[in-house]
Order: sequence, then structure tokens, then C-alpha cells
Amino acid sequence: MYYPREAEKDHLYTRIILLTVACCVLLFLASLAKHSGIIYGAIQWSAVEVKGTVTQLESIPMNENGMIIHYRYTDGDQRVHEDEYPDQRYIEHTQYEVSGEVPLLYSRWFPEVSSIATELHTYRSGFFIMAGGVLLTLVFLWISFMTFGRIYRMKEEDRFY
Repeated sequence: MYYPREAEKDHLYTRIILLTVACCVLLFLASLAKHSGIIYGAIQWSAVEVKGTVTQLESIPMNENGMIIHYRYTDGDQRVHEDEYPDQRYIEHTQYEVSGEVPLLYSRWFPEVSSIATELHTYRSGFFIMAGGVLLTLVFLWISFMTFGRIYRMKEEDRFY
């Protein structure tokens, strides 16, 4: 026999399960984009421009067009930092030489987070994937908690039948 309240409760439990799975998938995608997202976000909100020095150009295995650009820079507190940027299309615009200068941006809040100034845009998509995943997860969790509240109210009403 069909009971509408039981069907509605089953629907609510199914909603919670599907939202939980969606949250796990979104958090997994956000974790994949975490590295580039943090770099873009930190530099975008507190950028400091500095000149760095290219220390090494390393070829990328299995990519004959790419190079890993290793560079060194000094932050505002006179601490030396080293970082790298994997340029997948280095052959198209070979503009860096070992011991040559490179324009850099680093974060005032996190001086160890840096990027080549002309290549900061490559981290933008990772930032939007990371931020979107976290925000959608928060929305889905809020919907789940509202659904838990609805289930609890239905159970309280069931006591009077």
C-alpha cells in the first residue's frame, strides 16, 4: 500500500545520500586544483612585483616542447626563495636564459608563493575550480542539514499518529 509520508521520507534520505556523494566528488575536484588555485588566489589578493633570476632550465620528460623554469628571488624581508614553473610550451616563446632576469609576482602574505608575472593567468582556471568546488560543497551541506531538519520534524509528527 502506498503511504505518501513514507515515500517523502525515502525521497529525503535519497536526497541526503546523493548530496553527500556530490560533496565528495566536488571536494575531490577541488583538491586536484588546490595547488594552482592557492597560488592564483594568494598572489591575486596581495601581489608584490620583484625581479628574479633564472637558475636552471630543465627539460620535461615526454614533452619536447616544454621546460621547467627554476628561479630564485628575494622577498621584502631579504629572504631568498626558490621556485619553479613548468612551461608546457616553452619552445614557442624561448625568452628565458640561465642567469637572466625574470619578472615575478609573489604574495605579500605568503612570500614562498610566487609565479612568473606573465604566466599568472595559467593558474586562474585552477582557482575557479577550487573555489567553485568548495562553495558548491557548502551549499550542498546546507541543503543536507535542512533536509535532516525536515526528516526530524516528520519523525516528531509521526508520534501523534
